[in-house]
Amino acid sequence: MQKRKLFLTIISLLLCVLFVFSACSVDKNEEENKPTNSQGQVVEVGGETAGDETTTKAEVKTPSKEKLIALTYDDGPNPSTTNRILTALEKNNSVATFFVVGNRIDSGTDTIQRAIDMGCEIANHTYSHKYLNKISDSERNYQIDTVNETIKTRFGVDVKLLRAPGGNFKGVEDEIDMPLIQWSIDTNDWRHKDVSGKTRTEEQRQKEMNDIIDAVMRDVDDGAIILMHDIYDFTADMSEILIPKLVAAGYKLVTVSEMYDAYCQELNAGEVYYNCVVAPVSDMQEPIPAGEYVVTTKNGGGLNLRSEASKSGSILIEIPNQTVLNVTESVEGWAKATYNGHTGWVSTAYLKKHSAG
Repeated sequence: MQKRKLFLTIISLLLCVLFVFSACSVDKNEEENKPTNSQGQVVEVGGETAGDETTTKAEVKTPSKEKLIALTYDDGPNPSTTNRILTALEKNNSVATFFVVGNRIDSGTDTIQRAIDMGCEIANHTYSHKYLNKISDSERNYQIDTVNETIKTRFGVDVKLLRAPGGNFKGVEDEIDMPLIQWSIDTNDWRHKDVSGKTRTEEQRQKEMNDIIDAVMRDVDDGAIILMHDIYDFTADMSEILIPKLVAAGYKLVTVSEMYDAYCQELNAGEVYYNCVVAPVSDMQEPIPAGEYVVTTKNGGGLNLRSEASKSGSILIEIPNQTVLNVTESVEGWAKATYNGHTGWVSTAYLKKHSAG
């Protein structure tokens, strides 16, 4: 009898062990079958991501080690050429900013929607390409507001940026309630557009294109804003070569807003922007002695004076290139100075010791 009880007890223990092992195996298999992120962490499908990086384009922060630039295209959309440019961008995992003309929106609705779906930025180039400093206040408001309202109504997108036709904003920038985006590299592509009856061989056309591409590759640097026009076959042909060439050179092609956001620089209404000033980490090591320094930026743009010794500090004012500043103190990578009544911090990467005389 005792042997029978002992036998049943052993059998019961073995069954319990088998049950526990089976349950653990199921849990392990379920865990292995769950989706994981790039770090191998398990994420929950249909719910919040557990320990994962954000994945929406609006929320992704580009790592500072990447060299960011912004391709910008004016005067479109023109479906035949703009779509070719979009295809080139898509093939290279890139985006651009398109400054659209309002009276072209009706004929380019599908093209604009495709650009938006790809993550490109749609910006304002006025309704009928009129110079903003050559028209009345009411006409200027119409030229700007009509485009913003149409884009919002048709596509549900808030337009953030404006480019003045011909870059003509002088004297009226304070009247414009949007950031004004200029450029640091002008391809002058419009000068080389195909014209009926123009005496130019295919070899000459290709040489002109290659000359522009070579100039861009020579002058480009992180933070650059490159100007082109998406209404020309010449520009579409050039973009199909230039876009992969820039990517192969290590540049990440983002929108203007994404670039400024990634480099922690604000875009303010009524202010003019030519490029995004990027301070190389390698140039921001040791504090510098007090004294006079000259602002020397890469592309000739201004240098931001910030409220704190950090890229996250709010921008107090933009200091023009070649301005002489009196540095009173310095910490690693940042110098304290006063400009036009504002006291704050600037990156030492863009300061050179001032030589009297």
